[in-house]
Amino acid sequence: MRYAKWMANMGESFIGEMLKAAQNPDMISFAGGLPAHELFPDQVLQRSFQRVFEEQGKPALQYAQTAGHPPLREWLAKGHLRNGKPAGMENIVITTGSQQGLSLLGQTFLDPGDVVFLEMPTYLGAIQAFQAFGAQFRMIPCDDQGIIPEELEKMLGEVTPKFLYLIPNYQNPTGKVMGLARRLQLLRVAQIYDLLIVEDNPYGELRFEGEALPNLVELGENVIYLGTFSKVLAPGLRVGYVVADADIVDHLCQTKEGVDLHSNNLTQRAVLEFLKEGVLPGHIHTLRTVYKERREAMVEAIEKYLGDQVEMIVPSGGLFLWARFKNIANSFDYVEETIRQNVLYVPGAVFYTDQRVTPEIRLNYSCSTPEVIDEGIKRLARAIVG
Repeated sequence: MRYAKWMANMGESFIGEMLKAAQNPDMISFAGGLPAHELFPDQVLQRSFQRVFEEQGKPALQYAQTAGHPPLREWLAKGHLRNGKPAGMENIVITTGSQQGLSLLGQTFLDPGDVVFLEMPTYLGAIQAFQAFGAQFRMIPCDDQGIIPEELEKMLGEVTPKFLYLIPNYQNPTGKVMGLARRLQLLRVAQIYDLLIVEDNPYGELRFEGEALPNLVELGENVIYLGTFSKVLAPGLRVGYVVADADIVDHLCQTKEGVDLHSNNLTQRAVLEFLKEGVLPGHIHTLRTVYKERREAMVEAIEKYLGDQVEMIVPSGGLFLWARFKNIANSFDYVEETIRQNVLYVPGAVFYTDQRVTPEIRLNYSCSTPEVIDEGIKRLARAIVG
Protein backbone atom coordinates (compact mmCIF):
# COMPACT_ATOMS: atom_id res chain seq x y z
CA MET A 1 0.00 0.00 0.00
CA ARG A 2 1.33 3.43 -0.92
CA TYR A 3 1.03 5.41 2.29
CA ALA A 4 2.15 9.02 2.74
CA LYS A 5 5.94 9.42 3.01
CA TRP A 6 5.78 10.82 6.55
CA MET A 7 4.34 7.51 7.79
CA ALA A 8 7.70 5.85 7.11
CA ASN A 9 9.27 8.02 9.79
CA MET A 10 6.74 7.10 12.47
CA GLY A 11 7.88 3.51 12.97
CA GLU A 12 6.05 1.07 15.19
CA SER A 13 3.80 2.61 17.80
CA PHE A 14 5.43 1.71 21.11
CA ILE A 15 2.58 3.26 23.05
CA GLY A 16 0.12 1.24 21.01
CA GLU A 17 1.97 -1.95 21.92
CA MET A 18 1.95 -0.93 25.58
CA LEU A 19 -1.80 -0.38 25.47
CA LYS A 20 -2.28 -3.84 24.01
CA ALA A 21 -0.19 -5.37 26.78
CA ALA A 22 -2.19 -3.44 29.35
CA GLN A 23 -5.32 -5.38 28.36
CA ASN A 24 -3.97 -8.36 30.32
CA PRO A 25 -6.11 -8.35 33.51
CA ASP A 26 -3.07 -9.31 35.60
CA MET A 27 -0.98 -6.44 34.26
CA ILE A 28 -0.15 -3.44 36.44
CA SER A 29 0.38 -0.52 34.10
CA PHE A 30 2.39 2.56 35.02
CA ALA A 31 2.73 3.30 31.29
CA GLY A 32 -0.33 5.40 30.43
CA GLY A 33 -1.30 8.89 31.43
CA LEU A 34 -4.70 7.80 32.62
CA PRO A 35 -6.72 9.65 35.25
CA ALA A 36 -8.38 7.53 37.96
CA HIS A 37 -11.61 6.31 36.38
CA GLU A 38 -13.23 5.69 39.76
CA LEU A 39 -13.07 9.44 40.37
CA PHE A 40 -14.86 10.46 37.18
CA PRO A 41 -17.85 12.65 38.17
CA ASP A 42 -20.18 10.43 36.15
CA GLN A 43 -23.39 11.21 38.04
CA VAL A 44 -22.99 14.97 37.65
CA LEU A 45 -22.09 14.49 34.00
CA GLN A 46 -25.14 12.29 33.53
CA ARG A 47 -27.34 15.07 34.89
CA SER A 48 -25.56 17.54 32.63
CA PHE A 49 -26.19 15.49 29.50
CA GLN A 50 -29.78 14.89 30.54
CA ARG A 51 -30.35 18.61 31.02
CA VAL A 52 -28.95 19.28 27.54
CA PHE A 53 -31.35 16.75 26.01
CA GLU A 54 -34.29 18.16 27.93
CA GLU A 55 -33.61 21.84 27.27
CA GLN A 56 -31.51 21.97 24.07
CA GLY A 57 -32.07 18.54 22.51
CA LYS A 58 -32.42 19.15 18.79
CA PRO A 59 -29.95 22.09 18.49
CA ALA A 60 -27.42 20.00 20.43
CA LEU A 61 -27.68 17.28 17.78
CA GLN A 62 -27.22 19.67 14.84
CA TYR A 63 -24.05 20.83 13.09
CA ALA A 64 -22.39 23.69 14.98
CA GLN A 65 -19.80 26.45 14.69
CA THR A 66 -16.26 25.30 13.97
CA ALA A 67 -14.87 27.48 16.76
CA GLY A 68 -17.12 25.80 19.29
CA HIS A 69 -20.28 26.37 21.31
CA PRO A 70 -20.33 30.16 21.94
CA PRO A 71 -21.50 30.03 25.60
CA LEU A 72 -18.70 27.56 26.43
CA ARG A 73 -16.16 29.79 24.69
CA GLU A 74 -17.47 32.76 26.67
CA TRP A 75 -17.14 30.79 29.92
CA LEU A 76 -13.57 29.81 29.11
CA ALA A 77 -12.63 33.34 28.06
CA LYS A 78 -13.73 34.66 31.47
CA GLY A 79 -11.24 32.31 33.13
CA HIS A 80 -8.21 33.35 31.08
CA LEU A 81 -5.96 36.37 30.74
CA ARG A 82 -3.75 37.14 27.76
CA ASN A 83 -0.74 39.29 28.66
CA GLY A 84 -2.60 40.64 31.67
CA LYS A 85 -5.80 41.45 29.80
CA PRO A 86 -9.07 39.46 29.74
CA ALA A 87 -9.45 37.03 26.87
CA GLY A 88 -12.48 37.30 24.62
CA MET A 89 -14.59 34.66 22.91
CA GLU A 90 -12.72 35.45 19.69
CA ASN A 91 -9.55 34.14 21.38
CA ILE A 92 -11.00 30.65 22.02
CA VAL A 93 -11.45 27.64 19.76
CA ILE A 94 -12.78 24.35 21.13
CA THR A 95 -10.82 21.25 20.06
CA THR A 96 -11.41 17.53 20.24
CA GLY A 97 -9.05 17.17 23.18
CA SER A 98 -5.86 19.19 23.44
CA GLN A 99 -4.15 16.53 21.30
CA GLN A 100 -6.16 17.84 18.37
CA GLY A 101 -4.95 21.31 19.30
CA LEU A 102 -1.38 20.11 18.77
CA SER A 103 -2.28 18.55 15.45
CA LEU A 104 -4.11 21.68 14.27
CA LEU A 105 -1.12 23.82 15.21
CA GLY A 106 1.16 21.51 13.26
CA GLN A 107 -1.08 21.55 10.22
CA THR A 108 -1.59 25.32 10.37
CA PHE A 109 2.00 26.44 11.03
CA LEU A 110 4.38 23.78 9.74
CA ASP A 111 5.79 23.14 6.30
CA PRO A 112 8.08 20.14 5.74
CA GLY A 113 11.52 20.93 7.11
CA ASP A 114 10.37 23.64 9.52
CA VAL A 115 12.09 23.56 12.91
CA VAL A 116 10.25 23.16 16.21
CA PHE A 117 12.01 23.70 19.54
CA LEU A 118 11.19 21.26 22.33
CA GLU A 119 12.09 20.72 25.95
CA MET A 120 14.55 17.90 26.58
CA PRO A 121 12.76 15.50 27.12
CA THR A 122 9.16 16.21 26.07
CA TYR A 123 5.67 14.80 25.54
CA LEU A 124 5.66 11.96 23.01
CA GLY A 125 2.25 12.98 21.62
CA ALA A 126 3.61 16.39 20.65
CA ILE A 127 6.56 14.82 18.86
CA GLN A 128 4.17 12.59 16.93
CA ALA A 129 1.77 15.44 16.11
CA PHE A 130 4.47 17.73 14.71
CA GLN A 131 6.43 14.94 13.02
CA ALA A 132 3.36 14.15 10.93
CA PHE A 133 3.79 17.51 9.18
CA GLY A 134 7.48 17.12 8.43
CA ALA A 135 8.90 19.05 11.37
CA GLN A 136 12.58 18.97 12.27
CA PHE A 137 13.30 19.09 15.99
CA ARG A 138 15.82 20.82 18.19
CA MET A 139 15.70 19.90 21.88
CA ILE A 140 16.70 22.62 24.33
CA PRO A 141 18.70 21.55 27.41
CA CYS A 142 16.81 21.80 30.70
CA ASP A 143 17.56 21.97 34.40
CA ASP A 144 15.27 21.36 37.39
CA GLN A 145 13.00 24.23 36.25
CA GLY A 146 12.79 23.35 32.61
CA ILE A 147 14.32 25.11 29.61
CA ILE A 148 17.52 27.02 30.36
CA PRO A 149 17.09 30.52 28.84
CA GLU A 150 20.78 30.82 27.93
CA GLU A 151 20.61 27.54 26.01
CA LEU A 152 17.45 28.69 24.25
CA GLU A 153 19.12 31.95 23.26
CA LYS A 154 22.16 30.07 22.01
CA MET A 155 19.97 27.84 19.85
CA LEU A 156 18.03 30.84 18.52
CA GLY A 157 21.34 32.25 17.32
CA GLU A 158 21.76 29.16 15.15
CA VAL A 159 18.28 28.51 13.75
CA THR A 160 14.87 30.17 13.61
CA PRO A 161 12.03 27.83 14.66
CA LYS A 162 8.34 28.14 13.84
CA PHE A 163 7.62 27.86 17.57
CA LEU A 164 8.75 26.54 20.92
CA TYR A 165 6.55 23.87 22.53
CA LEU A 166 6.67 23.39 26.30
CA ILE A 167 4.74 22.23 29.38
CA PRO A 168 5.59 24.57 32.30
CA ASN A 169 3.40 22.83 34.92
CA TYR A 170 4.22 19.27 36.03
CA GLN A 171 5.90 18.56 32.75
CA ASN A 172 5.35 15.31 30.89
CA PRO A 173 7.44 13.22 31.35
CA THR A 174 9.60 14.73 34.11
CA GLY A 175 7.01 16.35 36.42
CA LYS A 176 9.10 19.55 36.65
CA VAL A 177 7.61 22.98 37.34
CA MET A 178 8.98 26.17 35.81
CA GLY A 179 9.38 28.87 38.49
CA LEU A 180 8.06 32.40 38.07
CA ALA A 181 11.47 33.98 37.53
CA ARG A 182 12.27 31.40 34.85
CA ARG A 183 8.95 32.06 33.13
CA LEU A 184 9.71 35.75 32.96
CA GLN A 185 13.25 35.08 31.69
CA LEU A 186 11.88 32.80 28.99
CA LEU A 187 9.35 35.39 27.88
CA ARG A 188 12.05 38.06 27.67
CA VAL A 189 14.11 35.87 25.35
CA ALA A 190 11.00 35.11 23.28
CA GLN A 191 10.24 38.82 22.94
CA ILE A 192 13.76 39.65 21.80
CA TYR A 193 13.72 36.95 19.11
CA ASP A 194 10.01 37.21 18.20
CA LEU A 195 9.60 33.57 19.21
CA LEU A 196 6.13 32.03 19.22
CA ILE A 197 5.53 29.87 22.32
CA VAL A 198 3.03 27.01 22.50
CA GLU A 199 2.14 26.47 26.18
CA ASP A 200 0.49 23.12 26.92
CA ASN A 201 -1.18 22.94 30.34
CA PRO A 202 -3.08 19.67 30.86
CA TYR A 203 -1.87 19.17 34.45
CA GLY A 204 -1.83 22.68 35.94
CA GLU A 205 -4.86 22.15 38.20
CA LEU A 206 -3.39 18.99 39.73
CA ARG A 207 -1.17 20.78 42.25
CA PHE A 208 -0.20 18.97 45.49
CA GLU A 209 2.20 21.49 46.99
CA GLY A 210 3.25 25.08 46.49
CA GLU A 211 1.39 28.06 45.13
CA ALA A 212 -0.24 28.34 41.72
CA LEU A 213 1.93 30.17 39.21
CA PRO A 214 0.65 32.40 36.39
CA ASN A 215 0.62 30.78 32.99
CA LEU A 216 2.92 32.10 30.30
CA VAL A 217 -0.08 33.30 28.30
CA GLU A 218 -1.05 35.52 31.25
CA LEU A 219 2.42 37.08 31.48
CA GLY A 220 3.47 37.81 27.94
CA GLU A 221 2.69 38.17 24.27
CA ASN A 222 3.04 35.72 21.41
CA VAL A 223 1.84 32.71 23.43
CA ILE A 224 -0.62 30.06 22.28
CA TYR A 225 -2.21 28.22 25.22
CA LEU A 226 -3.65 24.71 25.14
CA GLY A 227 -6.13 23.60 27.81
CA THR A 228 -8.21 20.48 28.32
CA PHE A 229 -10.92 18.89 30.44
CA SER A 230 -9.38 15.43 30.03
CA LYS A 231 -7.44 15.43 33.29
CA VAL A 232 -9.97 17.24 35.49
CA LEU A 233 -13.23 15.73 34.17
CA ALA A 234 -12.77 12.71 31.89
CA PRO A 235 -10.64 12.07 28.78
CA GLY A 236 -13.51 10.31 27.00
CA LEU A 237 -15.30 13.65 26.66
CA ARG A 238 -12.57 14.81 24.25
CA VAL A 239 -13.04 18.51 25.00
CA GLY A 240 -10.00 20.77 24.86
CA TYR A 241 -9.41 24.32 23.75
CA VAL A 242 -6.86 26.79 22.43
CA VAL A 243 -6.39 30.38 23.64
CA ALA A 244 -4.64 32.60 21.10
CA ASP A 245 -4.74 35.80 19.06
CA ALA A 246 -7.99 36.12 17.09
CA ASP A 247 -6.10 35.81 13.81
CA ILE A 248 -4.50 32.55 14.93
CA VAL A 249 -7.91 31.24 16.09
CA ASP A 250 -9.35 32.09 12.65
CA HIS A 251 -6.59 30.15 10.91
CA LEU A 252 -6.99 27.18 13.27
CA CYS A 253 -10.71 27.16 12.49
CA GLN A 254 -9.95 27.09 8.75
CA THR A 255 -7.77 24.03 9.37
CA LYS A 256 -10.32 22.42 11.68
CA GLU A 257 -13.11 22.75 9.11
CA GLY A 258 -11.28 20.26 6.93
CA VAL A 259 -10.55 17.91 9.81
CA ASP A 260 -13.86 17.43 11.65
CA LEU A 261 -16.01 20.54 10.95
CA HIS A 262 -16.41 21.04 14.71
CA SER A 263 -15.94 19.19 17.99
CA ASN A 264 -18.87 17.27 19.48
CA ASN A 265 -21.69 19.77 19.91
CA LEU A 266 -23.62 17.71 22.46
CA THR A 267 -20.57 17.13 24.65
CA GLN A 268 -19.54 20.80 24.61
CA ARG A 269 -22.96 21.77 25.89
CA ALA A 270 -22.85 19.09 28.59
CA VAL A 271 -19.45 20.29 29.78
CA LEU A 272 -20.85 23.80 30.07
CA GLU A 273 -23.80 22.50 32.12
CA PHE A 274 -21.30 20.72 34.38
CA LEU A 275 -19.36 23.94 34.87
CA LYS A 276 -22.53 25.81 35.74
CA GLU A 277 -23.20 23.42 38.63
CA GLY A 278 -20.14 24.84 40.40
CA VAL A 279 -18.78 21.45 41.48
CA LEU A 280 -15.51 21.52 39.52
CA PRO A 281 -13.39 23.16 42.29
CA GLY A 282 -14.47 20.51 44.80
CA HIS A 283 -13.81 17.75 42.30
CA ILE A 284 -10.32 19.09 41.60
CA HIS A 285 -9.66 19.15 45.37
CA THR A 286 -10.57 15.45 45.49
CA LEU A 287 -8.24 14.69 42.59
CA ARG A 288 -5.38 16.51 44.28
CA THR A 289 -5.90 14.64 47.54
CA VAL A 290 -6.06 11.19 45.94
CA TYR A 291 -3.23 11.75 43.47
CA LYS A 292 -0.97 13.12 46.19
CA GLU A 293 -1.56 9.96 48.24
CA ARG A 294 -0.72 7.84 45.21
CA ARG A 295 2.41 9.83 44.42
CA GLU A 296 3.57 9.32 48.01
CA ALA A 297 2.84 5.60 47.72
CA MET A 298 5.00 5.37 44.61
CA VAL A 299 7.89 7.31 46.17
CA GLU A 300 7.76 5.07 49.24
CA ALA A 301 7.64 1.90 47.13
CA ILE A 302 10.61 3.01 45.03
CA GLU A 303 12.60 3.75 48.17
CA LYS A 304 11.63 0.38 49.66
CA TYR A 305 12.25 -1.88 46.65
CA LEU A 306 14.83 0.02 44.60
CA GLY A 307 16.65 2.08 47.21
CA ASP A 308 19.76 3.73 45.87
CA GLN A 309 19.41 1.96 42.51
CA VAL A 310 17.50 4.95 41.13
CA GLU A 311 17.39 8.72 41.21
CA MET A 312 13.94 10.22 40.90
CA ILE A 313 12.27 13.58 40.50
CA VAL A 314 9.46 13.76 43.07
CA PRO A 315 6.69 15.80 41.40
CA SER A 316 4.65 18.42 43.26
CA GLY A 317 1.66 17.76 41.01
CA GLY A 318 0.53 16.09 37.82
CA LEU A 319 0.44 12.40 36.93
CA PHE A 320 4.04 11.26 36.42
CA LEU A 321 7.24 10.38 38.21
CA TRP A 322 10.55 10.42 36.29
CA ALA A 323 13.30 8.07 37.42
CA ARG A 324 16.83 7.21 36.28
CA PHE A 325 18.45 3.85 37.01
CA LYS A 326 22.07 4.18 38.07
CA ASN A 327 23.38 0.77 37.03
CA ILE A 328 21.76 0.08 33.67
CA ALA A 329 22.42 1.70 30.30
CA ASN A 330 19.15 1.29 28.42
CA SER A 331 15.71 1.06 30.02
CA PHE A 332 14.33 -0.34 26.75
CA ASP A 333 16.29 -3.54 27.39
CA TYR A 334 14.02 -4.51 30.27
CA VAL A 335 10.60 -4.02 28.67
CA GLU A 336 10.11 -7.68 27.74
CA GLU A 337 11.09 -8.88 31.22
CA THR A 338 8.80 -6.40 32.94
CA ILE A 339 5.93 -7.54 30.70
CA ARG A 340 6.67 -11.11 31.83
CA GLN A 341 6.48 -9.80 35.40
CA ASN A 342 3.13 -8.17 34.54
CA VAL A 343 4.15 -4.55 34.99
CA LEU A 344 4.53 -1.78 32.43
CA TYR A 345 6.51 1.47 32.27
CA VAL A 346 7.56 3.81 29.47
CA PRO A 347 11.28 3.85 28.60
CA GLY A 348 12.69 7.36 28.65
CA ALA A 349 14.05 7.19 25.10
CA VAL A 350 10.61 7.73 23.53
CA PHE A 351 10.51 11.25 24.98
CA TYR A 352 13.61 12.32 23.03
CA THR A 353 13.94 12.95 19.29
CA ASP A 354 17.57 11.88 18.86
CA GLN A 355 17.26 8.08 19.27
CA ARG A 356 19.39 8.22 22.39
CA VAL A 357 19.99 5.34 24.79
CA THR A 358 18.94 6.26 28.32
CA PRO A 359 18.32 4.52 31.66
CA GLU A 360 15.35 6.80 32.40
CA ILE A 361 11.73 5.71 32.77
CA ARG A 362 8.37 7.41 33.21
CA LEU A 363 5.90 6.03 35.76
CA ASN A 364 2.24 7.00 36.10
CA TYR A 365 0.70 6.83 39.58
CA SER A 366 -2.73 8.42 39.13
CA CYS A 367 -4.73 5.38 38.04
CA SER A 368 -3.45 2.82 40.60
CA THR A 369 -4.29 2.46 44.28
CA PRO A 370 -1.44 2.58 46.84
CA GLU A 371 -1.66 -1.21 47.24
CA VAL A 372 -1.38 -1.78 43.50
CA ILE A 373 1.47 0.72 43.26
CA ASP A 374 3.40 -1.15 45.95
CA GLU A 375 2.97 -4.48 44.16
CA GLY A 376 3.82 -2.94 40.77
CA ILE A 377 7.08 -1.39 41.96
CA LYS A 378 8.00 -4.68 43.61
CA ARG A 379 7.54 -6.41 40.23
CA LEU A 380 9.51 -3.66 38.50
CA ALA A 381 12.40 -4.09 40.90
CA ARG A 382 12.36 -7.85 40.42
CA ALA A 383 12.49 -7.45 36.64
CA ILE A 384 15.23 -4.85 36.46
CA VAL A 385 17.54 -5.37 39.42
CA GLY A 386 16.70 -8.99 40.30
